Amino acid sequence: MSKDNKKILVAAGGIGIVMAGWLGASAYVGSVAEREIRAFAAKPSSETGVRVRNIQHSSGLFSATGSFGMELVDQCSSGEGGQSPALEVEYSLANLVLPSAPLRVTWSAKPTGELAAALAELFGPSLKLQGNGDVSYGGDFRSAMSLPELALDQGGQKLTIAPSSGSLAVGKTALAVNWGIDKLLTRGNGEAVELGKIALDVDLKNRYLGTGSSSLSIERIATSHGSAEGFRHATLVTEDGERLNAQVTESLRAASFGGETVKDLTLEMAIRDLDKRSIETISRLFGDTCGLQNMTADEDETFRKALRTLMTQGFSFGIPKLAGTVGQGSLDGKLMVEARKSMSASAPISLANMLKASGEMVLKGKVLDAGKLQTMQAMGFTQGPDGSLKGSFEYAEGVLRTNGRIFDGSAVQASLGGADQVLNAFLDKPKLAANAAQAESLQAPAPIIADEAPEVAEAPAAAPAVAPAPVAAPPAQPAVLPVPPVSLAPPAQPGVAAASCGSARQCLLQTLGAAAREDTATVFAVAARIEELGKPAPGNRAVSRKLNTEGLDALKAEDPARAAELFRKGLAENPRDVELAGNLGYALVKAGKPQDAAEVLTAALQLDPRRSSTWTPLAEALALSGRKDESQAALWVAYQWSGNREKSLAFYTDRAEKERATRPALADMYGTVLAWVAEGRKPRLTVSAG
Repeated sequence: MSKDNKKILVAAGGIGIVMAGWLGASAYVGSVAEREIRAFAAKPSSETGVRVRNIQHSSGLFSATGSFGMELVDQCSSGEGGQSPALEVEYSLANLVLPSAPLRVTWSAKPTGELAAALAELFGPSLKLQGNGDVSYGGDFRSAMSLPELALDQGGQKLTIAPSSGSLAVGKTALAVNWGIDKLLTRGNGEAVELGKIALDVDLKNRYLGTGSSSLSIERIATSHGSAEGFRHATLVTEDGERLNAQVTESLRAASFGGETVKDLTLEMAIRDLDKRSIETISRLFGDTCGLQNMTADEDETFRKALRTLMTQGFSFGIPKLAGTVGQGSLDGKLMVEARKSMSASAPISLANMLKASGEMVLKGKVLDAGKLQTMQAMGFTQGPDGSLKGSFEYAEGVLRTNGRIFDGSAVQASLGGADQVLNAFLDKPKLAANAAQAESLQAPAPIIADEAPEVAEAPAAAPAVAPAPVAAPPAQPAVLPVPPVSLAPPAQPGVAAASCGSARQCLLQTLGAAAREDTATVFAVAARIEELGKPAPGNRAVSRKLNTEGLDALKAEDPARAAELFRKGLAENPRDVELAGNLGYALVKAGKPQDAAEVLTAALQLDPRRSSTWTPLAEALALSGRKDESQAALWVAYQWSGNREKSLAFYTDRAEKERATRPALADMYGTVLAWVAEGRKPRLTVSAG
């Protein structure tokens, strides 16, 4: 064989090896892709935020097709309000390894279930998000996306959204999204609104910390009453060593409404020099505990330590810029507040000493009419030779200066001092794990969990995350003293000084009295006082968890008496079980024993008085016991501690309607408090001491 032939054979062999390696790598990529899809589906929804089901995957040598259902899961949802949004995803994979990427993906997603029915009724059955992209060698996913035109025409209301498109890129920590809509038009009831060139841009370097930028811009806004152009909302979060800075900018290039015009309007809001580690801790806890509503004792302590560090390390916030042209004049202003770094990380917070603030406003031209101009001058605004008005203020070291004049700053200091007491009481509260000696003095335990308790009432098994209060396994007589009717007359000394109660029962009375006066300062102070009281020791968590599950099954089977029995046994095993204690209180309400429920839920306050989901079922128990005014006061307190007030208002509205026919006392309570907190219509709460 000639040398040339040998060279050809060697070259051919080399090419064959490369080809075999290439094809083998391609097949391997395909198998890895399938494995990763199934591994993601197997992960708990608490980790991924979605529930994947019914995977159908068919693999070829260099391609694959498949589909799966995906349900978005809200870990903090009570389970009411219908099914979670669900999608049906179809995909095709090309796993022939190329220099650009080892895997290409074409996909589509369309809604299913209740969401599909609702959207189909509005926009027809063809609604589908689709895209194509790839997975990089580093594991990043990139895809273009598009939606067809959406059009609605119902009852004289018309909505048209032009075809839109964008892109998505997901890395290990990075997230980038952009979306553009050329035109959105709505008409109806004699009104019309047109938005043109809508653009959403998100570019997060670390989506877990939130660092990066995002913006929403609308180039053109036209309504029946005027028009605007160049609107933009932008955020920027950056890292500076161990500090975080965040800025929000609202801007408007021009607008004309009702004969008034503005140009080049800019509003900047900023928070600077936040301790990064503290923010990371608080952010993680916020996500893990449904907005800090269902923390363990250790998590509660961790949160308070992080908050203290955040406060003592110093930061600043305010409005560094407010500027623009208004009519024939202009304005230019700023307002900044600095919380200076504390000399000691463990010393009590003193806002009066930490805070320093300053601001100014300059008005030029014909911004104000003659009457308002005169008022501003009377307030001390100085007028320059060009007719401009300038006002300023400074606060530092207890001294308040306004427009160059020194004013008495004692009122400001007093307010800050009151805030200091409440804040320090919270930051310094003892860890829930009190010693056994303290626990023995308690006759009943008591925590609870996150959302509005009565939400469990409609779907207890599906939403065990909602629960009312606690109690230990009772002896022949109730473990907690009955709660007598409450006098809502004001105490001799309101506010922080009134927080002198020595038991859960006494503190309940003080809190309800404060609620009747809308005295939130006392409510907060009493809560801080309650947290100083002794707590029971934890017990057998494994057994208590098992009994809790059995109790929830009994609730699902509409057997609240059996459920209450199981929850009592569970609390006897572990008096510190928050969810169990709440479920017991709820079960007693459900079983028609509102007085027993009130006793249990009152005891529950001793472990944590800040849980809306304890106060809400307590309010129901009081209402069903004929204690109308006290129930309204308790529900008002529940609203003050609510982590999602919009959701609470919707819940009150729903309950007021649902209970009208069967339990009018509850309907009246929810309706009255709804008007109280939403419309400011405070009821007259006068209950005689009994």
